[in-house]
Amino acid sequence: MQYSARDQDWPGGDIVTHFRFCTTMQLRTPLEVLKRHNDTYWDRSAPPPVFITEPWQGIWVPCTRLSGLFENGATMASEIGQIPISGGDFLRFLLIIREALEGLGCDKRDAVLSAAKSESWAPIVQKLGGPEMVANRLCSSGVL
Repeated sequence: MQYSARDQDWPGGDIVTHFRFCTTMQLRTPLEVLKRHNDTYWDRSAPPPVFITEPWQGIWVPCTRLSGLFENGATMASEIGQIPISGGDFLRFLLIIREALEGLGCDKRDAVLSAAKSESWAPIVQKLGGPEMVANRLCSSGVL
């Protein structure tokens, strides 16, 4: 994704103080992109770093010095519905599942299925259709 500003003057002059990366919370989002959720970027001398390969994976959101004041209780969209803006348990689940999928192990489906069967993630996995559905979606659809 290309930084679209023609110069390094940030929109809103002094209103925008920094950018925060908002990751798309889906099973198909790559591990390295998920790890960048809520990263901040403050350098006005260069555009924010590019670490996505597809535009749907996430976006840099402009923030002001007051942005954090309104985040208590704020939510964001995800594949399972509204979740805390921090990503909450769903982000933790996605990190574990994507690590199992993208890890060096031989049988990725077994690794994903094992992680999805953990009682810790039961409410989330249920919303995604169960452990088998999670494993099938990630391992059969070429998500890697």
